[in-house]
Amino acid sequence: MGDVNLRLDYFSPTGFIGFWILFIGIFFTFIMFYFVFFRLTENDYSYKDKERKKDEKERQKQRIARLYPKEN
Repeated sequence: MGDVNLRLDYFSPTGFIGFWILFIGIFFTFIMFYFVFFRLTENDYSYKDKERKKDEKERQKQRIARLYPKEN
């Protein structure tokens, strides 16, 4: 076939390209860890969800007021 010289030592963790591949992999791993375990547990509601909850509380107050009317 011939003498194939692929120079795979560049991709080893001690090589130049291998170091950067390893560094970028660790960086993205920490980013995914952050988004999966920290950001998803926050109570960050959307604007529509906040409005829906506010409207639901107002309707609940109106229903309670109809059940227990104030007599003057």
